[in-house]
Amino acid sequence: MTEKPWRLADLKFEPMGDDLREKATINGVEIVRRDGRYSITAPEQDWSDLDEDEVDPALNFLFNLRAAGK
Repeated sequence: MTEKPWRLADLKFEPMGDDLREKATINGVEIVRRDGRYSITAPEQDWSDLDEDEVDPALNFLFNLRAAGK
């Protein structure tokens, strides 16, 4: 696990190859970007159709859950 909360700015997105989607993964959490919208898939929680400014709070929520061992 990383030592600091996850941030959108720290992720490296790669083309998914099938369309205009790009994907980044951090510790089993998948973040997909398409047309400026984001979806996050994790064992603990899923989000879809997020704005850019909604991604960091969602990632921080997941990071804090895992840091707390939940």
